[in-house]
Amino acid sequence: MTGTPHVLIIGGGIGGLCLAQGLRKAGLGFAVYEREAARAPHDQRLRLGPHGARALYECLPPEAWEAFTAAGERGAGQLTYRTEQLTELLCLPGPSEDRPAQHASHLVDRDTLDEVLLTGLGEHLVLRGREFTHYAQAPDGTVTAHFANGSTAYGDLLVGADGAASRVRAQLLPHATRIDTQVLAVTGQLELTATREAELPAALTTGANTILTPRSDALFSAVWRSPRARSADRVVWTYAVKALACPDDVELFDGKALSALVAERLTDWHPALRRLVAESDPDTVRASRMRALEPVEPWPPGRITLLGDAAHAMTALGGTGADTSLRDARLLSSRLARRRDLVRAVGAYETEMRVYGFEAVARSLRDTRAATTDSRLARTLLRGALRTAAHSGWLRRAMFKTAGE
Repeated sequence: MTGTPHVLIIGGGIGGLCLAQGLRKAGLGFAVYEREAARAPHDQRLRLGPHGARALYECLPPEAWEAFTAAGERGAGQLTYRTEQLTELLCLPGPSEDRPAQHASHLVDRDTLDEVLLTGLGEHLVLRGREFTHYAQAPDGTVTAHFANGSTAYGDLLVGADGAASRVRAQLLPHATRIDTQVLAVTGQLELTATREAELPAALTTGANTILTPRSDALFSAVWRSPRARSADRVVWTYAVKALACPDDVELFDGKALSALVAERLTDWHPALRRLVAESDPDTVRASRMRALEPVEPWPPGRITLLGDAAHAMTALGGTGADTSLRDARLLSSRLARRRDLVRAVGAYETEMRVYGFEAVARSLRDTRAATTDSRLARTLLRGALRTAAHSGWLRRAMFKTAGE
């Protein structure tokens, strides 16, 4: 590779923007092409582990890193496993917060993270309203990206950071398939008013919970203390259940109908959990199938590559999608900065990325299936193991050896 390469980044999510920051820091040329014409609020909170924190630390300019650490909340927070009656099975305290910020876990508002990642990236570097359709490659290796509005862009490398339904991946790896886990996730949010906070048990207003039942379903909840004046504190929740237990058209239900559907399945649960679902704002309640990308055999490296969900989409349960996307961005930008041979740099990135990326996918699938298994014996054994781990340090470490990494 001679000269400075120009990188076309398809997708302006957190992975694509972090890659842009890493390339900018390395003095490499790039442009980000985002489908949406304008930024929309995400109203979401992310947990970033040490891999994500290190990626931001190494890719962001110092002022942006300082803004991130000032806005985020250190530590992964407490996670407690409970029964459907809120009986504690095992409590995992968050990892120590005495590590340097770049090696710690963080809770951060998604909109704040977007603002941090856009630091110094003007409209000439992040081009909006560009819906990618396909790419073409010239004999000399240069790549042309084509967009729905008829425009084109030319570069030396094209990176698909365009999400789980990636069009870049569809062209590069047409044989790649997404697995339907046959699990439905219903998510919602309950505004945590002063009255509700006083009336709800502390179990639901502090930390995060995984509710394991003897049946083939589970519920996850976490408190979101909003750093933004315009947003209220809330409890966010996800109910996971086998799709076959729900109507075929459940993904088309409105929030009110979804809340009623979940409430009907929680009739024998703790009243506070039923209230959590029943009083959630219907506009925040939605359903979606959990899908993941099936691992793909290694492909020859070239001038087209993938990042984030485009490379290794995973389910939300046990998945570390945001963390892994940032890790990809750091790795790819560092490989491009170090090597003069562009294709060899991409190959080095893809070789390493496939290992940790598909490991994360496998973990998410394992956790999704464990949460909704039909085996009553397996679920009983898991609850028993969690109770035992609460009093056994070695068993707890064995069961949660990747926690906090």
